[in-house]
Amino acid sequence: MNNATINDRKREHLDLAGLPAMQMTNDNGLSEVKFEPCAIPELNFNEVDTGSSLFGKSLRQPLIIASMSGGTRSARRLNETLAAAAEQAGVALGLGSMRIAIEQPDQRASFQLRSVAPTIPILANIGGAQLAQPEGVDHAIRCIDIAQADGLFVHLNPLQEVLQANGDRQWRGVLKAIETLIVKAPVPVIIKEVGHGIGPKTAKTLLDVGVRYLDIAGTGGTSWAAIETERNRAGNNPQMGEVFHNFGINLHDSLKRMGTQLNIDDSLTLIASGGIRSGLDVAKTIRLGASFASAAAPMLTAAQQGESALIEVLTQWQQQLQICCFITGSASLTELRHAALIE
Repeated sequence: MNNATINDRKREHLDLAGLPAMQMTNDNGLSEVKFEPCAIPELNFNEVDTGSSLFGKSLRQPLIIASMSGGTRSARRLNETLAAAAEQAGVALGLGSMRIAIEQPDQRASFQLRSVAPTIPILANIGGAQLAQPEGVDHAIRCIDIAQADGLFVHLNPLQEVLQANGDRQWRGVLKAIETLIVKAPVPVIIKEVGHGIGPKTAKTLLDVGVRYLDIAGTGGTSWAAIETERNRAGNNPQMGEVFHNFGINLHDSLKRMGTQLNIDDSLTLIASGGIRSGLDVAKTIRLGASFASAAAPMLTAAQQGESALIEVLTQWQQQLQICCFITGSASLTELRHAALIE
């Protein structure tokens, strides 16, 4: 892929990702989760603890700003805004795909954010299809070094790639490459979908090769099938991808099936993403078995207004999570996991 093409694609992804039309029309299923209110919480609200930790670093709430694009001038400014706000609000930051940092070394600066965010977890990112290429594992480890990252996302996006003009359609060897990377990587490896979900069958396959961190990224948020369909409007068959706009398993169903169909214990850490839009949504995912939640679109929208606007959103989400803990009689996230639900 030539330099102009990959740079243009990154800019187009950022321009499209925040548009309402790129959001799935079916919800993530969290509206089905209803907490039983506790009218006598026997708690001091100010002492309710929403804190967590990821890879040895403290967070004020169990939240990761999800991966977005990097490698262009505008993306560098965006990433710096995201990093500064994440540092101030005490949440983790997931970087966008770092393929461009390998192919174009002069673009690495947009992923080098440690000076802006010295204390929070920063998570590097590489695509599963790129990982399976001959030097893919070495490139993944290089991404960790470039970002001074605490962890590494490997994103799985086969639907997006097959709909993308000149996308990666050769996916043989991805599972073996993941297994090799987990052994070789100096930091934890997180496997993530990009918004069409991970079900129990795929999760079991990943568990069997040593995966211990999984971002299930269910439906209900941004549709990368819709984004690539929109990018292909001028192509020969722009309607090909429209039927896949809402394809996949939603966040609620994925979390529920993980709990009932897999023997999940403390060795697997689940991250919930896909249409997370509030601190109450974060609380619901914690109750359903996730350890962290992650969101992209609302963070992108806020960040485009500036660092202060994003900090305001992140602070509001933490307060909403704290309120949910309080009104369910939960002094901490550990207790929230056992909060009563209305069946």
